[in-house]
This record gives sequence, C-alpha cells and structure tokens, in this order.
Amino acid sequence: MWGAALALACAAALTACGPDGGDADAAGAASDAPTSPAATPTGTGTPAEPAPSSPPPTSAAPSASAKPGGIARCETDGLALSLVANGQEMNSKYFDLRLTNTGSEPCDLLGHPGVSLLDAGGKRVGEPATRSQDGTGDGGAVRLRPGQAAHATVKTAGEGVTDGRCWPEAATLLVYPPGSRQTVTTADLAGLKVCGDSFQVGPVGDRAP
Repeated sequence: MWGAALALACAAALTACGPDGGDADAAGAASDAPTSPAATPTGTGTPAEPAPSSPPPTSAAPSASAKPGGIARCETDGLALSLVANGQEMNSKYFDLRLTNTGSEPCDLLGHPGVSLLDAGGKRVGEPATRSQDGTGDGGAVRLRPGQAAHATVKTAGEGVTDGRCWPEAATLLVYPPGSRQTVTTADLAGLKVCGDSFQVGPVGDRAP
C-alpha cells in the first residue's frame, strides 16, 4: 500500500515540474523569439553638399583721378588795373583799360567789365559805362598767364563836339572784372573825362586796340 501511494506522488510531481510544463514552454518561447534589430533611421537620399559660399564682393575699381575743372576765373586779388589813353578818332576819345594778372597761375576773363567813375569823396560820377563791341575782344575767353593783361576799350565823346557838356572831374576809376562782384581801382585816369553823356566799354580781348 505504501508502494502504490509513492507511485502516485511521483506521477503528480512529474506533471507539475517536468520539462513539458506550460510555464516552461512560455518562458522558452519568450527566450527563443528572435529579437528585432534596433531601428536605424533611414535617409532620404545622399546628404546634400553644402552650397558653395558666394565669392566675397570685390571692391569697385578706383576711378581715374578727375582732371582739374579748367582754368579758374581771374579774381580781383590777382589783378591790377590801369588805364592808358589810346587817341581820338571820329569825334570820340579811346582809352585802353588793362587788367593784368599779378598771380602765379593762369586765369581766364570773359565778357565785359563793369566800369564807373568816383569823385574824391567816393560818390559815383554820372552813370556806369554801357556795353559796346568796340575793341579787340570777340566775346570769347581771354587766358592770362602771369604778367599778361586783358584789354577793354573805353570810349567817350570828344569834349570839342559836345559844347563842353561833360561830367564833373572824377578821382577814381572803379572796375568790376567780368564775372566778379569785387572791384579793382586806379586813381590814374589818363585824362579820361566823360562828355556828351557818352561812356562805353567793350569786351575784354587779348591785345590792345
């Protein structure tokens, strides 16, 4: 009887703990299941090459040096004024008004000077000279090298043909060089006396009339 009981106990133990048990099968299945490799990110193509960098901007080539803007206009601080009697013809008296370049550089004069007479007190005598085309100037620019003079013709009527109708005697000749608002003066009038209310000045030229 003890032998039969021992046999039955053995059989029950084999059923619960043997290699064919359900838990063992499940554990084996879990351990034998192939593991999936770790997912690796997939690319969408070959990596893009970096865009070539733009070349550095090149500086603009330096422009050629600008040439000087021509010869400057003669200024009053570089001019000397003088007046020279130039004779009488056809009942008119002529004078050579000279503007001499006393500077160290060439300069240009263009057009008519403004000419007036002043008395000893600095008041104007009569009216400023009106413009004429007398003289050697043709309306073009006159270039004066240092020491050279431009010439303008001053004309008035001869005293003898005006019955003595002349302006009071002047003490100073006042001149605005062409294009200038400054004046040059001289007290040497070379005998200029305006008669018959005729007082004219021509454009500057490069030689005496």
